[in-house]
Amino acid sequence: MEKKKKARLVQSRQARLTTRRPEKRSFVRGGKKPVAKGKRRAKKNSLASQRSGQARLAKSRQAALPFFENVHRAKIKVIGIGGGGGNIVAEISSRVQRFDFVGANTDSQVLRELSRKVKSFSFGQEFTGGLGCGMDAELGERAAKAEKDKIKRLLEGSDVCILLATLGGGTGSGATATFAEVAQELRILCIGIFTLPFGFEGERRAQIAQTALEKIKPLVNAYVVIPNENIFRVVDQKTPLKEALSAVNRRLAATLEGFMETIALPGLINIDFADVRSTLEGRGRLAFINSAEASGVTKAQEVVQAVLENRLYDYTIAGADRMLFNMTGDRNIKMQEVAHVSSAISAYNPKARIIFGIACNSRAKDRLKVTLFAVGCEEPGKQKESRRKIQSKKRSEDKGESSSKLNGEKQEVEVSETSPSPSQEGSRKDTVKREGRKGKVPEQEKSVRKPPAQKGRVRRSALDLKKAVDEELKELEKKERDWDIPAFLRNKP
Repeated sequence: MEKKKKARLVQSRQARLTTRRPEKRSFVRGGKKPVAKGKRRAKKNSLASQRSGQARLAKSRQAALPFFENVHRAKIKVIGIGGGGGNIVAEISSRVQRFDFVGANTDSQVLRELSRKVKSFSFGQEFTGGLGCGMDAELGERAAKAEKDKIKRLLEGSDVCILLATLGGGTGSGATATFAEVAQELRILCIGIFTLPFGFEGERRAQIAQTALEKIKPLVNAYVVIPNENIFRVVDQKTPLKEALSAVNRRLAATLEGFMETIALPGLINIDFADVRSTLEGRGRLAFINSAEASGVTKAQEVVQAVLENRLYDYTIAGADRMLFNMTGDRNIKMQEVAHVSSAISAYNPKARIIFGIACNSRAKDRLKVTLFAVGCEEPGKQKESRRKIQSKKRSEDKGESSSKLNGEKQEVEVSETSPSPSQEGSRKDTVKREGRKGKVPEQEKSVRKPPAQKGRVRRSALDLKKAVDEELKELEKKERDWDIPAFLRNKP
């Protein structure tokens, strides 16, 4: 029995030694699934490596900061003055980021309805009681001038200020000049974008808008004028007014988006703030801003045609002495496309000082976008006058050419028709008789019959030429009859 007990004990000991001990397991906090100890260690090591990598990246960024301290990033502030200007700014803010958008108004209720992306700026509450100016431009001007210090605090630190206003009302027409004046005092580049009222809004509103525009012009570096009547060039006349105005706001937002991205974003050939400053030198200059996109094989031709013609304007880039344009495309943008766009814009006005940039955007996907900014354009009235002068000059030149050609013909005919000298009459008579019998005309008469050789084009119809030739032939026949009669019988008693 004892031997059996000992054998059992030995077997049990051997079984314990041969069997593998299970690994100790730990549990994740808040979880039910067990995790092996080795896996937990690997996870800890990966987290530690990530943290160390982030720390190294932060250190490298801090070390690189001194190299970029001198790089100046332009601060652009877009301010919509009045109800219409605030609506345009709200439309732009939904499309463009990285810029400060402000809605300035005396009407506190309108400011409450602005989107969160637009900062509200109230002024003139003492004068208006929190209401609008009601087509009283003088009231809007007084309200803005009373809070000039507040406007200064709003504009301080900005490099470029873009003022948007729908002229013809009270707040936009009266207060915009004060905002521009403050920007001038702070040496901030100021661009004004203004709309003029519809024709059906009445002469008084149009007069208020024109007076305000003349007052604002010398206070801004450049300004853009968009008559509301031109909206019907873009949308159908049956379109509801709200949708039509929204369509114009979208087009304007797309244009300003391209312009502001040109200033702020880096590119392959970069346009920096110094280029913009040099383009905007001076005061009260008419500007042309437009942005267009195209895709496909002929995108370069299409985008040039679209960017040079903005149907909302009454003027073109004719007369502009400074132009700045930027091209944005994908990584496969071709040199031929760049050359075509550049040559087309420069050929439009070869005397202008041109600055251009190129930016690559992976999201473009076979699309080409061109943003054009031209300063120093001729006024719409002057452009029409210059076109008329050119047309009248061409007409006068054409008339002068035709009259000179007709005079040349008459002179040649008169020289050939001069009466011959007595010494030549006999010989001429003999030759006429000899040639007349054979049915030939003398060479001298042939030269008369031939139409004069002209270098330029003869602006005469076939009937006129036929009549002239018939008249010359009749005169020649008369002379031949006189030459056939003897000399002593020609003089009748």
